[in-house]
Amino acid sequence: MAACACASSILVACATDDSVSFAEPDAATSVPEPDSGALDGSVEASTDDGGAFAEPCPPDAFCPSESFGPQKPAGSLDPRVRIATIRGRSANDVWAVGALGTILHFDGTSWERSDPGTESSINAIWPRDTGEVALSSLMAAAYTRGIELDGGVDAGPSAGGWTARPLPEIGSLGRGWLTSTWAVPGAEWLWCTTMEDARPLPYNGLWRLRVAPSADALEIGEVAPLGTCNTFPCRHLKSIHGVTANELWAVGFTGATVHITNAQGESPKITPIDSQTWTDLHGVWAASETEAWGVGAKGTILRFTRGSTISEIVSNVPTNETLRAVWGTSPTDIWAVGDKSVVLHFDGKTWSEVEVAGVPEPRPDLYTVYAAAPGRVWAAGEGVFLSLGGKP
Repeated sequence: MAACACASSILVACATDDSVSFAEPDAATSVPEPDSGALDGSVEASTDDGGAFAEPCPPDAFCPSESFGPQKPAGSLDPRVRIATIRGRSANDVWAVGALGTILHFDGTSWERSDPGTESSINAIWPRDTGEVALSSLMAAAYTRGIELDGGVDAGPSAGGWTARPLPEIGSLGRGWLTSTWAVPGAEWLWCTTMEDARPLPYNGLWRLRVAPSADALEIGEVAPLGTCNTFPCRHLKSIHGVTANELWAVGFTGATVHITNAQGESPKITPIDSQTWTDLHGVWAASETEAWGVGAKGTILRFTRGSTISEIVSNVPTNETLRAVWGTSPTDIWAVGDKSVVLHFDGKTWSEVEVAGVPEPRPDLYTVYAAAPGRVWAAGEGVFLSLGGKP
C-alpha cells in the first residue's frame, strides 16, 4: 500500500491572549490539536502508580526539570502553556519554544525566558551558526536574534533582542500551520513542514527558508512543482529530520512518509515511502545516514532504511499511547515521547518504557523530546518540562 495523505480540514488555532507568566497560572490556554489531551489544572505530584513522588529524582527516570521549581529563577512553568519544540547546538546551548510567545534558553546551568515581544504561539526555533530564527505557528512572522537583516518592525528589538520580520507569501505555500523545521549545522536552507489549512487545491506542504545572501533578508523557497503534493504524500506533514544537509525524512498524517535528497540543491528530489500504515505519524528522527525512525498514533514505531521504499513496522512496542516525537544521540540511544507523559527508550535492541515521576494528574501529553548528549535529555508538552534525572 503506497502511503498517501488524504485531504481533510484541519482545525488549528494560535493562542494570542494575555502575556505568559511563569509565576502565576493566568495565561490563556493554548489550543490543543484535535486528538490531544488537556490539563485540568491539578498540580498534585504523582508517580506512575499514583503514589507520592519522593525526591530526588531517580537518575534513570524523567522528572520536572530543576529549573522550573517554584524557587528557581525561571519560576514555575504555566500549566496551560504547551512547549512545542526543543532544539539546540550543544548540551550547553539549547532552546525551547511554545504557546503565547514562550522562548526559553538553557546555558548549561539553568533555563531562562527570552522575551520575543509577542504573545503569538511559536512552533519552531532555528539555532543557526550565528544567531537564531523563531517561527510563529501560523507562519505570519519570523523573529530573529543576533542576525543583521534589512527590514523588521518599527518597534525595534524586544527586551530579549528579538526582531519581528514578516514572512513573504509565495505561490502555493500560502498560510498553513507550521509543524516542524530542520537544518543541520551550517546548512543554507531550513526545511519546513506545514499542515494544510482550509484552502483550495493545489497546495504544497514542504518549503525552505534561508537568509538570502544577496538581499540580507529572509527568503522562502518552494521545493516541489505546483500540484506535486496532490499525488505525493506531502500535504499534511508533521515532522522532518536528517543527519546530513542533503538527505531528509518527513512523516505526517495517514502514514505519509517521504525521503528527500539533494535537499540543499536547486532541485530537491522527493520520493514517497510506503509506511505500510494509515496511522498518523507525528515524529521522525534520522539515526544515521542509512536509518531513520518514525513514531505515531497507537504506539506506532517505524524504521526506515536508505534504499528501501517500504518501512519496517516495529512489533512489541510497550505502549498503545500516541507517540508524538522521537530523538536520540545514536542508533543505540533513542527516545520517544507522547500522550499521558509516556516515555520510551531504545537501546539498539529493545524499546522499553521509562519511569516518569512528579507530573500532575491527569498526566499531560508530551510533544517534544531533545537529546543533546547521552544522559542529557529533555521532554516537554502541555504545561510540563521534564528532564532525565530531573536535571536543569
